Amino acid sequence: MSRFALVVSVCLLISVSLNVYLLWPVPAPTAAERSPEKPDNMETAGKITRPQVSTEPQSAPVLQAESDLPDSPASHIDTVRQWLERGDFARVERFLIDALRANPESAQLLLLEADYILATEPLSVAVSHLFALQELSLFNREQREELASRSAELIESTINALYNAGDWDMLAQFLEPLFQLNSSDQTLTLKLAEAYARQQKFILMEDVLANLSANNAGARSLRQRFVPKPSGTTEENTESPIATQQEAVTRLALTRYGDQYIAETQILSRPAALLLDTGASSTAISFELYRELRRFNQIQVIGLFDVRTAGGPIRSPLVRIDNMTLGPYRLTDIGVFVMPEAAMQQADGLLGMNVLKQFHFQLDQTTAELLLVPRQE
Repeated sequence: MSRFALVVSVCLLISVSLNVYLLWPVPAPTAAERSPEKPDNMETAGKITRPQVSTEPQSAPVLQAESDLPDSPASHIDTVRQWLERGDFARVERFLIDALRANPESAQLLLLEADYILATEPLSVAVSHLFALQELSLFNREQREELASRSAELIESTINALYNAGDWDMLAQFLEPLFQLNSSDQTLTLKLAEAYARQQKFILMEDVLANLSANNAGARSLRQRFVPKPSGTTEENTESPIATQQEAVTRLALTRYGDQYIAETQILSRPAALLLDTGASSTAISFELYRELRRFNQIQVIGLFDVRTAGGPIRSPLVRIDNMTLGPYRLTDIGVFVMPEAAMQQADGLLGMNVLKQFHFQLDQTTAELLLVPRQE
């Protein structure tokens, strides 16, 4: 046998012997022989093992399982209301979807949903939703009366705010869907008809007034006040030439911005540069200015509206501003929309017709001045 064959034979013998040794069964140790077990992690010895806790901050508990919802504890509702107050609408929406799927006839959840809709949808949609809830049998008499009272209060306060602000376009937008739901309500009918009349939309006005009796005193008064006389003259004539006015004319210096003009105003005593926009029915301010004003003033939020802008429709909150100064004139109870900064074109906001129509006005492009004469009511 050669030396090479001998070496190979010895290696094979060693390999076989080693495998036999390793694979031979070993008896299990007795209890006395078994050593105490050590935990995998020495720090957890003697403690209950807990799941790993995330170090990421969590502002509020997340209700993930539907099994958490049917008992719906008031504490859950209170927590979600806190999210709503903070403006965490996405989280509120997720909660409501899961909660109402598990318990669709919960009066508590439906009332919470109504508050969510009021905070995120146009005001007319929110009020219409309150109307619909009043028809549900799951609410008791007291709850239905509370819903009716809340609806009436929202309608009245919104009508008064828009009426006082002279924002007829927004008033019509608010009342139109409510009129469709309740065309027999005389107050809604007359207010909507007046909103159309003040915009000289007389065909729409007559369509609405057709729901009232032919001899209705309110309808007759509206026609006498607003329908053009045969001569074609009307009481509302925003474009009256300044030259025909007897009062002294105020000349307000403007700043040119391309082919547009910016007027220096004061809103709640804070300077605000507003872009003159005779094509806008309403005045608007930026979110940045609104946040600054809110730091020192209580500002009433009327509700959300869908506003048409050059860049498309925007859902925007309408707020009530107590006072605003334009030149030497102090105006009160102004309805103002709050818009994204991107829509403001390098200004603090837009000066719209709900302010300008309180004057006979004229733009002097030669001198870059706004000529103003207050209207006499």
